[in-house]
Amino acid sequence: MLISNNDQQQFLEEGYFILDSVLTDKDLELLRSACDTLIDAMHVEMDRLNTDHIHISHRGQRYHIAKQYNLVPDLDQFVFGTVMEGICKATIGDNAYLFYDQYVAKAAEKGRPFSWHQDGGYLGFPHSPYVTVWTAVDDMTIENGTVSLLPYSVAGTRDLIQHKVHSESGDKIGYFGKETGIAAVVPAGSIVVFSSLVFHSSGPNTTDTMRRAYVTQYSEQPIVEPGSNTPFHLAVPFLANGKNVYTTTC
Repeated sequence: MLISNNDQQQFLEEGYFILDSVLTDKDLELLRSACDTLIDAMHVEMDRLNTDHIHISHRGQRYHIAKQYNLVPDLDQFVFGTVMEGICKATIGDNAYLFYDQYVAKAAEKGRPFSWHQDGGYLGFPHSPYVTVWTAVDDMTIENGTVSLLPYSVAGTRDLIQHKVHSESGDKIGYFGKETGIAAVVPAGSIVVFSSLVFHSSGPNTTDTMRRAYVTQYSEQPIVEPGSNTPFHLAVPFLANGKNVYTTTC
């Protein structure tokens, strides 16, 4: 996979770039199977808790399944594989830690939208920007609720903005303007790469099939909340001075 100089420059200037159709059929088969497995497990947990709503996941509508890359066989080989290695080196450099991973899936005809937010807005404290890698597990369209981005020049900022919590959905919202952004209408196997400071949102899924994306996030150093010595989410070593230390130690 080749990340061009133009991609890197666009990331620096506007906070994002898009890689079309870069994954193999084997990668996609793994990502789809893993998503189905984790949704089934979430249903079991919802049943146990006698609820249809966990955090910002809603049964039969929208699923946000986080920090479970190590629960499905071989999923970690994608999370710490050569594709992610290349993206990290092109964006945050030769040192990288896995900060977060999550499936974002929207059910057919009922999939809820996500409001405008910066990923960093979900942390709630100042931190060094990290990179979000949004992988299209299915073909992405306006109709099934693909992600839309506000480049820095359109949003008018690259600063972390204080977000407000929506009382019903649980979403954190940081942008209330009229811009509609750039929609990532891409085939399955494409990757949208953006900074944690880039505003993004997604619409509802109005189609008759599930819409799935897998999101991994990487930081140059562990992200720690002020006053704490414990990483805020994950801090799994990935790259050290350009070398993949995950695959050599695990």
